[in-house]
Amino acid sequence: MDLSSCKLDIDELINEFAEGESTAFRDMKRVWLSKRFSYIYEARPPSNSSYFMQALYAHAIGYIICPTSLSRRLGGLYCLYCLYETQPFKPPFKIYISLGELKKLKDLVVEAKEKDIKVVSVLVKRMLDMNIFLFGFVDINEGSVAERVNELTDLQNAHIQVAYKKLLANTRIEHFIHMDLGMELDLDVLKKMSTEYTNAKSLAIKGTLIQ
Repeated sequence: MDLSSCKLDIDELINEFAEGESTAFRDMKRVWLSKRFSYIYEARPPSNSSYFMQALYAHAIGYIICPTSLSRRLGGLYCLYCLYETQPFKPPFKIYISLGELKKLKDLVVEAKEKDIKVVSVLVKRMLDMNIFLFGFVDINEGSVAERVNELTDLQNAHIQVAYKKLLANTRIEHFIHMDLGMELDLDVLKKMSTEYTNAKSLAIKGTLIQ
């Protein structure tokens, strides 16, 4: 599936947002509306909608984790949120994000707080409260969108969904989601979270967490 034109549209959106080193969410909304960016969904394929949305999400996340200007990284975050909120699918497709990418997102929140850009922590906490993320292990630079979608499909399996709530409640990911996003996260803690999540997910798949 060739989504190069959609990715180019996202590039142009974020480039225009970052032209003046903007950091305000209202500026992203202005650019989004002026470009009528929601028309990006007109290019969606007749099937495999999950792949389409995860490809868009992954491209926006790529800006968040890239070592570039704060404006461009914030542009990636704002674009990611707007993609989720404006998608035409019901129920909406959640955003696949790896634990490594989640840490980069937390780092972005910390930097924004240091620069008194308050909307960022508010926006990310809203995203977490809305439960729009699905956590996985395939980073953008480690695997294809197809691999991310495959893991996402596993998580959306009916049995996994029941177990998923339990494993979130019983691992340190629960703690991370609800922690102050301004706190530092030790890499050893992140690795421990990843191991606990892997073990819990393995049990979930085997059905041992299903009542």
